[in-house]
Amino acid sequence: MGKSQSKISKEDMEFLQQKTSLDRTTIEEWYEGFLKDCPSGELSREKFVAMYSKIFPSGNADNFSQNIFRTFDTNNSGTIDFREFMLALHVTSKGSPEEKLSWAFRMYDVDGNGSIEFAEMKRVVGAVYEMLGTEAGTTGKAQELFAKMDQNSDGCVSQEEFISVCKQDKDLLNILQGRS
Repeated sequence: MGKSQSKISKEDMEFLQQKTSLDRTTIEEWYEGFLKDCPSGELSREKFVAMYSKIFPSGNADNFSQNIFRTFDTNNSGTIDFREFMLALHVTSKGSPEEKLSWAFRMYDVDGNGSIEFAEMKRVVGAVYEMLGTEAGTTGKAQELFAKMDQNSDGCVSQEEFISVCKQDKDLLNILQGRS
């Protein structure tokens, strides 16, 4: 493999060091692994869904993984590049509780309008349970979750409501993660 092709750009390296607090060597190792799996430098939706399906073989991961993919693909290009991949990995594994909840909010905010409507909540909760292979009662779970989060009863959940309620309610956090 040619050195020029396997080198991460200086801008990406500086950006990722600043945003993830990882050192240069660690980022370079992740980059090499990313290029091995994605020689084009981009992870396609199909490959991402296939990877998730291997992680959850007992359920149907298609819908859930598409929600995750959409959240990782921050520039809406239809693929995940290395920068998006590393930022998502960092937030989901090492991010602060607020960063993780902001990320989760974006996953539930399917249309990206800054609030979660009931249909979006139902769609994502259904996808979580479908992935886990336990689809029964998803509408009830979505209704329960939505009712708890819509604190001002305006028919939608703002990011502030979402984060505030999740931080206070461990049971809710378990429902969000598909653990009833």
